[in-house]
This record gives sequence, C-alpha cells and structure tokens, in this order.
Amino acid sequence: IKEKKAPATITHCLKLYRQIFNKAVAWGLHQGNNPVKSVKMPTLENQRERFLSHDEARLLLDELKKVSETIHDIALLGLYCGMRAGEIFDLRGNDIDFTNGIITILNPKNKTTRKVDMNNTVKEMLLRRKTEKPTDYVFTKKNHKKEGSNDRITEVSQTFAKVADKLFNVGVKDRRQRVVFHTLRHTFASWLALNGESLLTIKELLGHKTLAMTQRYAHLMPSEKRRAILRLEE
Repeated sequence: IKEKKAPATITHCLKLYRQIFNKAVAWGLHQGNNPVKSVKMPTLENQRERFLSHDEARLLLDELKKVSETIHDIALLGLYCGMRAGEIFDLRGNDIDFTNGIITILNPKNKTTRKVDMNNTVKEMLLRRKTEKPTDYVFTKKNHKKEGSNDRITEVSQTFAKVADKLFNVGVKDRRQRVVFHTLRHTFASWLALNGESLLTIKELLGHKTLAMTQRYAHLMPSEKRRAILRLEE
C-alpha cells in the first residue's frame, strides 16, 4: 500500500502468498497457521466502465493502422469479436474456418472452447494473414519473422498504449476510465447490450462461465418494460 500498488495487485500477491503457505503446510514444511489468513483483502473497485463510441473506435483503428498494421489487426479482433489478448495471440491457422466464417478459440481463460463468428471486415483481414501452415500462429513477433520462425506474441505492444493514451487518456487518473486493450472487449459487449441483445447471448459471445459475470452490461440494455409498452401501442 505504501508503494501505491493497485488493490488488485495487492490481492494477487496476498493470494499467492496464502497458496504458498497452504502448500508448505500440506508438504510438512510449515507448522502453525497461515499468516495471510487474518489479513483483510483490499476492496476491489476495478471494473472498467469506459467503452468506445463508434466514432472513437474508428479513430483508434485509423491511428493504429498508421503506426502498425499488426496492432491494428489485433485490435480489430478485440473490438469485433470480443477476444481477449491471449486468445488472439494463441490463434493459429487451423482455428479459422473461412468457409463458415467461424473462429474457434481452443484455450480461453475459462478452459472451455467456444466459437466466434467473423464479420466481413475481420474475415478480409484474416484472409490477408492466412498462414502457410495450419499450425502457424496468425500473429508473430515482427522482429522474428525470419525463414522458419513462427514466434508467438506474448503481450500487447506498447504501441497500443501510446496511441490510446494520446487519443483518450490525457489527464485521466481513474483506471476504470482509461482506455486500454481490454476496453475493446468491453466495448464489444457494451455495443451488443445497447443493440438490445440478451444477456445470455452476450455471455455466450464473451465466453463467460456464469451469467453473473455478464450482468454488468444489463444497465446498458433498452428497458424491456418500455419495449413492451411500445409493442402494445403498435
């Protein structure tokens, strides 16, 4: 706390420390209580609220394309398919079904395979990036693109952060209001909610384990009561 670490970071550290002591007890390396047991975890208020308007999304994509086509294309998948960064980096040639317009996500965060539909923009982009071998990664490190190399990207480039900071984050102190790469996935879900899609549909498209995880988007959805009244009038 003195080092001004975020509550989420502090929580991660405490949980890791707690797991270490639990293992130490299980393996007979420590006697007594787990010292983390009595520590109160910080209150987390880190749910991102910021999502992009359509104009902001176009502006971001245009600016990214000027500096890096790769980062632009990665951002496109986050925005139009709701994919997490790790899911995009894991994408291989044989995960893409161009005939049916479907992307298969094999190793997502919740360990459950899911399918994502491509719109025309995404399909055209992925066709340009069609891999030579089915097992090749779609996105690889630029400085490793030598013959026989297929080095997987492991993190979002600082290029994205620099462009996003310049466009949206000047003077923004609240982390929940800053535009980061995950904002694209949040924008994808928010747009779906604003378009009146059901929470169940949004849950399936995001790959959430429970509906409770998707509930945060409910406030953006058009009121069902209001729609009922309008339908009655019609």
